Amino acid sequence: MSTTLTIRNLDEEVKRKLRIRAAEHQVSMEAEARAILATSLDESDHRPSPRTPEELRERLSQVRGLWKTRGNTDELMKFTRGED
Repeated sequence: MSTTLTIRNLDEEVKRKLRIRAAEHQVSMEAEARAILATSLDESDHRPSPRTPEELRERLSQVRGLWKTRGNTDELMKFTRGED
């Protein structure tokens, strides 16, 4: 199975760090990005997810309306991660 993922507007510093890390592991930047994503997602599997419809509604209510108050997806993601 082959999937293509395009990442736009990648910060130059992030790109530089990815290039260095890939070189240290003697792999391409693409291979390094795949490894980082896989590791990150494996770690996130341990986060609790909503178990009931009520828990899901509660989590969704916390972000409802943010699309209107935040200018773009990057700002919304920073807010939901608590970086804002």
